[in-house]
Amino acid sequence: MPATAQNGPCNEQSIRDLGKADHTDLAAEDMYFFSGAIDKPVVGTDARKQTAAPVAAARTHEKEEPLKPERIVAASSGEMAYEYGTAHVSFDNKKDGKHVDFTAAHLRVWKAVDGKCKIAAEMFEPEGQ
Repeated sequence: MPATAQNGPCNEQSIRDLGKADHTDLAAEDMYFFSGAIDKPVVGTDARKQTAAPVAAARTHEKEEPLKPERIVAASSGEMAYEYGTAHVSFDNKKDGKHVDFTAAHLRVWKAVDGKCKIAAEMFEPEGQ
């Protein structure tokens, strides 16, 4: 469905634009998050920050390329959308000094919150695992 037919904040064009932005303010308060870097999923922005801190502290020279959405599907109401694609990540592991470099598959779900499109769920997993 063309983006022009979507009325709410979570339309295809807004998802493309938001995907290029800093994600600090894009998460819904009750966001669900999981990645291969953590043991179990977390819910809520505070829980995500607490879980992400030790992961970031264990890495140096981290580089994340912008997500590359392969597909974005938005409800005609613009109240919800999802996207999937890939992202490239590399870093040096402080524990063993090894360089880690991989492409991750991602899935992100968006929802309208107070007239803005926010991330409701986000998952990353290295491809092939």
